Amino acid sequence: MPLTSPVRVSTALACTAAGTALAALATAVPVAQAASPASYSVAGVDTSHHSHGRGEKERIDWSRVARTHSFVFLKASQGAGYKDPWFTRDHAAVARTSLLRAPYHFFDPRSTGDGAAQARHFIATARAAGYRGNRAGELPPVLDVEKVRRNHREVCPRELRPAQLTVFLREVRKAFKVTPIVYTRASFVKECMGGRGRVFAGHPLWLARYGSGTHEPQPVPGAGSSWTFWQHTEHGRTPGIPGTGDRNVFRGSRDQLRAMAS
Repeated sequence: MPLTSPVRVSTALACTAAGTALAALATAVPVAQAASPASYSVAGVDTSHHSHGRGEKERIDWSRVARTHSFVFLKASQGAGYKDPWFTRDHAAVARTSLLRAPYHFFDPRSTGDGAAQARHFIATARAAGYRGNRAGELPPVLDVEKVRRNHREVCPRELRPAQLTVFLREVRKAFKVTPIVYTRASFVKECMGGRGRVFAGHPLWLARYGSGTHEPQPVPGAGSSWTFWQHTEHGRTPGIPGTGDRNVFRGSRDQLRAMAS
């Protein structure tokens, strides 16, 4: 991303249990059995306004994407006020295909809003587009935590406080009654969070590791589970999407993925 099934429940206790079951899926394949992305048959993409070609004005042919892919994560929001200009249109178009879908929020510690404010913004943006978190075809919502660009460089956000991530995840889980997915990478947690990945424990992990051949994403310190989704390139070509972009695989079968969206 450029710079186990969850059970839909009505109580916080049940949500926690669902998150534990999801995380268990990530431990099904030992790290020693590492394989290339091509070894995983369930593929997906993630998109934002950057995915819409020159001038960010080209439409994505979602029906064509659905012929070769099973899921998509759509950028909905960032910080406490930004809404991706393509999110509502893309979400509606994806819902008319066989693609399983979920919105994601780029957590921006530089924003004026804290974890609760960013959660409220994300929840409102997703709901306005028709996402409810418990409808057929809807995967759990996603928190995206990664480095930010400052002075043309990717750096650790010095304003980041892990406690605010906990608040965000709690509020989103409360709103959608399902345990959110977390997008990050092990190196970010080590360098930018002091290894405090425990805040992500119990959440299915979507981890990035590029150009690694047969080396799967490294475990996140303290998270207690390995990856469920693997973002293995940011320069992939997908029929139906202008230019190049992110490509992902799911660590499981199509039936297991569908179970996450039911």
